[in-house]
Amino acid sequence: MYTFEEIIGHRGVILNLQQMIKHKKVSHSYIFDGISGIGKKTIALTFAKTLQCLKKEITPCNECSSCRAFDSGNHPDVFFISTDKKSLGVDEVRDNIQKDIETKPYKYRYKIYIVDQADKMTIQAQNALLKTIEEPPSYGIIMFISTNYKQFLPTILSRCSLVKLNPLKPGEIKDYFKTSPVDPNMIDLYITFSGGSIGAVKKMMESEYFLEIRENVIRWVNEIHTGDLMKLFEIQKEMENYKEEIDFVLDLMYAWYRDILLIKQIGNNPYILNKDKINLLLNTGTDLSYNKLGRSLDAIENAKRQLRQNANFQLALEIMLLHIKENAHER
Repeated sequence: MYTFEEIIGHRGVILNLQQMIKHKKVSHSYIFDGISGIGKKTIALTFAKTLQCLKKEITPCNECSSCRAFDSGNHPDVFFISTDKKSLGVDEVRDNIQKDIETKPYKYRYKIYIVDQADKMTIQAQNALLKTIEEPPSYGIIMFISTNYKQFLPTILSRCSLVKLNPLKPGEIKDYFKTSPVDPNMIDLYITFSGGSIGAVKKMMESEYFLEIRENVIRWVNEIHTGDLMKLFEIQKEMENYKEEIDFVLDLMYAWYRDILLIKQIGNNPYILNKDKINLLLNTGTDLSYNKLGRSLDAIENAKRQLRQNANFQLALEIMLLHIKENAHER
């Protein structure tokens, strides 16, 4: 059931949409933009449901025939368009929107088209839609959902109301998962690496890939300090297997050293991310000085900065590992 009250965060965005409805200033085209998994689709669908509600208020009544049809997934005047292809082509746009919108609504006030991953539309598809957006029928509303609004042509952008959704706050995400079967020792770690996305947290919870990388990072940290120089090159080779996720790998490594530093300074505290590894953090921190930990954190930051500047991938990792190793026993 789609209602504004159930949506996590985005209160300002929701209030603006409700004010548009209240003051009858609804546009004919919208772009809901933001990172994956923060609620763009849910907000667009709830907005569409509210616009079609027969009570004509700023939130759906969930009782009228329109709301019931919407919740059943069989609303005759709301259309959800998506594709599994790499791009959304001109034929799909013409068949699903351009031609169909010429026919008046079957039963309700508007004909609403919600286009998922709309930033995948080809230039030809966008150009095909341009006339429809410029001169829409009074009953026509098109909602685009995107993760990168800059992929739209300037002519499309200038004719749409851009609704920009910011990443969710950690507390908002935590509230969402209060009733979910998630390990309380892991939720803060998931949230830290989610980028403010509930969807990203769900993916980490459902996939073993996140935990696999973290276990490798923990092992690498231990081997850096206990192994010889040859071991460093072995670690660097292993890290190359995660080239596409290297930012994530380095962030996990940074978080591990950060937790060791925190636990040495304050002991077990709520700001530690790897709560399920407290004993291991304590053991690792025994032989690492504050100086050493600070330099390790700096080495990781330097590697991330060099990689952002397109430095040699292998060399940047080697230098980072060597710098961490060099100061292993420094006090």
